[in-house]
Amino acid sequence: MVDDVSMPSSFGGLLFPLDMFRPTTLAAVLAEGLVSQVKNILDAKLVLTRHPQIQVVIARIEGSVIDGDEARFWRDNIELALMASQVLPRQLFLYYVGVNVEPRQGFVVAQRGQVLAAEDATADQLPPDALPEDWPVERLLAQLGLHYEDLATGFVGGPTIELSLVDGGGDDRELLMALAGQPPGPAEDAEPGPAAKAPTAAPTTRAPASKAAPAGAAPAKDAPARPKRITVEEDQKRRAAEQHAAQEAREAKAASIRADLPYLIDEFGIIVAPIAELADTDILEPFLVSKLAGDLPAGLPRDQQEPLQGKRIDFAVKVEFLSEVFVGERPLVKPTFDEQAAARTLGGQAVKVLEVLAPRLGKGTFVRRERAGVFVSRTADLPLPESLILALLDQQG
Repeated sequence: MVDDVSMPSSFGGLLFPLDMFRPTTLAAVLAEGLVSQVKNILDAKLVLTRHPQIQVVIARIEGSVIDGDEARFWRDNIELALMASQVLPRQLFLYYVGVNVEPRQGFVVAQRGQVLAAEDATADQLPPDALPEDWPVERLLAQLGLHYEDLATGFVGGPTIELSLVDGGGDDRELLMALAGQPPGPAEDAEPGPAAKAPTAAPTTRAPASKAAPAGAAPAKDAPARPKRITVEEDQKRRAAEQHAAQEAREAKAASIRADLPYLIDEFGIIVAPIAELADTDILEPFLVSKLAGDLPAGLPRDQQEPLQGKRIDFAVKVEFLSEVFVGERPLVKPTFDEQAAARTLGGQAVKVLEVLAPRLGKGTFVRRERAGVFVSRTADLPLPESLILALLDQQG
């Protein structure tokens, strides 16, 4: 029960479906990401806990590297999600929730090293009468069928394993079996017997990386009935319906963006500022044309079609996290940006600029003012749309 567990004022971590993966590899990747930022991980450990009833895992990091604020740690280290997503078979969600003086919530969806979606909100960005479900993480939990308390308490009562980030060795098979709530042994396909189960009220057992132990499974008599197995045909229909709904949602979003499309025209062409994210590649691609020959993309002024022939079409969008863009073959991190970015003045304001790569879109320029960022699909040898960039930076505070 979570009634006896106090709700933390700051929490965060990674959330992903339990599937075949190597816990030791995940620990090694997270360790590499922290060490590359000159973080002290001598006492750091990766804690993996499965939900007591469903096949979902929370990954948290404990140790002095957190510096007492889990939400800020995960918010400032988004690149860990991208690195972790390369060793996990399916999507993962990085989340953070801070409920102190300045409440803030956010999440990032990552898969195969790329950001698919991201949301972030502070109290002053929401209406005064905002409900809990208006916050990003609350909406994410509703989609996943989880509760706020589940995340806040770290799936208390579920099977848990721990690995040191310094020397996270162990037997991946045994670790996975422990996380799944199965006793280690050759009969891994057998149903766990009564001896392998612990009362729901028992505290979560924490064990060294190589000797993790499950805890928190409900007694057999209280176990819920297994759901009815769906047929292949039913599953195909469900997937087709989901794809159709997703496609309709994307088309509606694209139409809404085209209906109100800020733009700026200069001697090289036109630059648009769609209300989109860098991960919306299907929406942004029509506005990435090196030399126009023919019709303008929908949403642009028809009377400019002839004057813009042979010229460029570019876009500028807000970038919430450094790791949404790449330098070389790696997500951008703050030390790299601080080292390589050049100081520049736009409209009388000091900014820093760096040539980067936007996944699936190509090269461009990343402009940052304090914590606000903008990606422009023009490289440094072309003029930047100053007024558009400043307007996008101002929208981020």
